[in-house]
Amino acid sequence: MKALCLGGAGKICRESVYDILQCSDYNKITVADVSEGTGLEVVAWLDDHRVYFMKVDVYDREKTLNLMKQYDIVLDGTTISMNDHTIAPIFESGVHGINLNGCSLEWDFDKEF
Repeated sequence: MKALCLGGAGKICRESVYDILQCSDYNKITVADVSEGTGLEVVAWLDDHRVYFMKVDVYDREKTLNLMKQYDIVLDGTTISMNDHTIAPIFESGVHGINLNGCSLEWDFDKEF
């Protein structure tokens, strides 16, 4: 399984990645963040051959949507103010999604999910 972790350099998402590494057999986990320096620090801290970094800007909707389609699950650890740039693409990508930052626009997608 492959997981894409948006906002992966943030504190909530990095801890979620740590848990996935300890409790699963996922073969690829991508720490996806706009902050390359912090993202690479997280990858080094996790120190696992299954973890990679990719610079991702969720404001580039089409690129992010196409990237999501390459994964089995998307963890959304971006800030809650960015939900309008992440929730719809997760739904449209057809992959499973987990929002780690709380609810806002998710309720708009209740019937779809």
